[in-house]
Amino acid sequence: IYFPHQFGVLMLTCYIKEATGYDCPGCGFQRSFFKLINGDFYESFILYPGLIPFITLCLFTLIHLKFMFKNGAKIILTLFICTTLFTVVNFIFKIISS
Repeated sequence: IYFPHQFGVLMLTCYIKEATGYDCPGCGFQRSFFKLINGDFYESFILYPGLIPFITLCLFTLIHLKFMFKNGAKIILTLFICTTLFTVVNFIFKIISS
């Protein structure tokens, strides 16, 4: 499936970046998502490294709610920590490099 570039028109603006000039921790999420659904995994990861762990967390949580895995809560916690770490490290890197 290819989603055309016109979807960029639908993207929301970041009011924090607009007001301060600095990226917020969520900046890049939308662009990364559109790269991911177009199959550009590398570019998606570069734009927002926390997206893939976040999607994995959401999918696993939904599956866990249906099947109640024995160690599901620990896996969810681990995925949450990974997602948070990716997001925070990416945010710090953006602050330092700008």
